[in-house]
Amino acid sequence: MDEETERSFSRMAYGHEMWISDVVRKEGTIEAFGLYGHKLQPDKPMPTDYANVLLYDDNGRAPNPEREIINKPRGWRFSFEDKGAKVYTLYIDSNSVWITNDEGWHRGVKRDYQNVKYSSAYNMVAKRIISLDPADPGNVMHATLEIMPDRASYKVGDTASFRVLYEGRPMPNLKVVVYNSAWQDLQFSKTDAEGVVKVPVDQKGSIVVIAKYNDETKAVSDEFDETGFSTTLVVDAE
Repeated sequence: MDEETERSFSRMAYGHEMWISDVVRKEGTIEAFGLYGHKLQPDKPMPTDYANVLLYDDNGRAPNPEREIINKPRGWRFSFEDKGAKVYTLYIDSNSVWITNDEGWHRGVKRDYQNVKYSSAYNMVAKRIISLDPADPGNVMHATLEIMPDRASYKVGDTASFRVLYEGRPMPNLKVVVYNSAWQDLQFSKTDAEGVVKVPVDQKGSIVVIAKYNDETKAVSDEFDETGFSTTLVVDAE
């Protein structure tokens, strides 16, 4: 494994996120930017095997976007032809297994190392909804741990509502992190009995909702002890 891939996967274990930032429509093409870092501060671009990008349109799966590494912002630029769909849903999906022992973090399964203290399979997802109608977020749910907003974008004065689902079922009392590019700090909240968290939209910016869930039932005895799911949704507030 090259050093750059090891760096990125290990930072995922320490709490970095990936997200899909600005969306740009121009000349029949849609561009979006896949970034990696913390609190909307991009780190280095994700390695190629880290960024499995998928696209859905009104008819289901669409051809995967083209991609290239760029410097501003530091990350991936994804682009695809705009064929006039009402709603596009873009995902970055990443999967890996990591263990920790006396020597530190390693990418691999338990049986390949000695004195393993912790092991987990990680599923990290970034999601972005690109809709012609701000009120229409579509209905695509690709991720095991999903975040579904009640709108594709918001305005100041709205109350944004996000439903968190795991394997299609609402996740009650799950801690989520909410971040707005105009705020200084992360804010922590919990979903209600229906798996919904509501966020007052008090400033313009990119609203980021991060949900995480560790499932100990998804373990493989000689490979990893649990599976950790992390999903980051970005929506705009104007």
